[in-house]
Amino acid sequence: MMYNTGSQNPGLNWKFQCMPVLDVKQAAAKIRQNEASYRFQSAEMGAVSRIDTNQVPSNSPIEDYMASGKIDLGKGGVWHCWAIYDGHGGQQTAIVLSHALIPYVERSLRAHFESSTPETTIEDSIISAFTTLAEEISADGLAALESARSHAEVQARLAPSYAGSCALLALYNPSESMLYVANTGDSRAVLGTPAEFGSGYDTVAMSNDHTAANEAEVERVKALHPDQDNLITKRDGDCARYVGIAVTRAFGDARWNWPKEAMTKWEKEFSGKPAPGSVTTPPYLEATPEVKGYKLKGGEFLVLASDGLWNNLTSEGAVEAVSKWLKATKEGTLAEVGSGTSLAFGGEEASPDHAEGISFWEFWQVKPEWFVYEDDNAATHLVKNGLGGLQRQLFTGVMTVDTPVSRTMRDDVTVQVVFFDGA
Repeated sequence: MMYNTGSQNPGLNWKFQCMPVLDVKQAAAKIRQNEASYRFQSAEMGAVSRIDTNQVPSNSPIEDYMASGKIDLGKGGVWHCWAIYDGHGGQQTAIVLSHALIPYVERSLRAHFESSTPETTIEDSIISAFTTLAEEISADGLAALESARSHAEVQARLAPSYAGSCALLALYNPSESMLYVANTGDSRAVLGTPAEFGSGYDTVAMSNDHTAANEAEVERVKALHPDQDNLITKRDGDCARYVGIAVTRAFGDARWNWPKEAMTKWEKEFSGKPAPGSVTTPPYLEATPEVKGYKLKGGEFLVLASDGLWNNLTSEGAVEAVSKWLKATKEGTLAEVGSGTSLAFGGEEASPDHAEGISFWEFWQVKPEWFVYEDDNAATHLVKNGLGGLQRQLFTGVMTVDTPVSRTMRDDVTVQVVFFDGA
């Protein structure tokens, strides 16, 4: 009788059984697993001609979620939207946002357009939708501590408050060629616009990062907590943190927001995790987004991505990568996957027979001269270059490693690229 050993091929050779060594083509195949591309006929979605997306997980399960769809605003017409929800401390808050945020925005904007004398602007209506949902998530969690009928119900209703999430939402009004981007947290949206003078594309920031590296955000939170001198901290090998968390705005994250009495009840009666020691005068985090509008002129492309991409790639680098990818795609000059001279982590020619020592404890930045142009999906192209490009040891290293160690090397990455008017 044979017993189940846990392996279909039991034996004495155990090396590489838990994690195979990936070469460039295998690593490239791994990042293509969740890619998708959509093309649209003229006027089917206004000026939108193509949308490329991709998600590459690091956490298991992935904590990033993305959404897209259209919203009917009555007198305001039909708009199209794309969103990225970058969860942290679990996927639960991001799941709720992927389910509810766009409908909340639709309801708020519809009320704006149906009012004969609207008291709010489009931007105010979007902000109201974000903050209303955030308040309702928190209120339901607090109510569950007192009114839930079972322990299981408490846990289910607390989940969206226990975890947290950023939210990045782009809204496109085709009848007026207007693009709006609302952002809470550290995901980012950048627009590539045809250069006014010469060739190429200019970079237009459509969002600000809400982190402790943003001086304006630091001043804002310090004004809210003037008597606390340890709001912003930074340890070697880590990003600057605001009372222990990487973002200054987010949904959920009750440990930074709820009153002490509620946290005590949660911790003592329902096994909740206590608030960090630096949390003394909550609330600290809010979900209020910043909203930016842009009148599209034609030929632009929009890059939406979670911070897993921006940790290693600048906004300008992303625009350059997509603009040159467009040229290579139109000319049919995309290279074979894995071709070209492999570069070392510092940019010099790599040694083919010795492992590079690469530190992942500090965020590393890729440079445009290290970009490769070999994928027919713009989102995959950005992920590959954000994770190393021609630095093949870097790329294969970060793609070989899996959860949980991968979180010291790369975050979950979600990318959406929207092309307008055949850009």
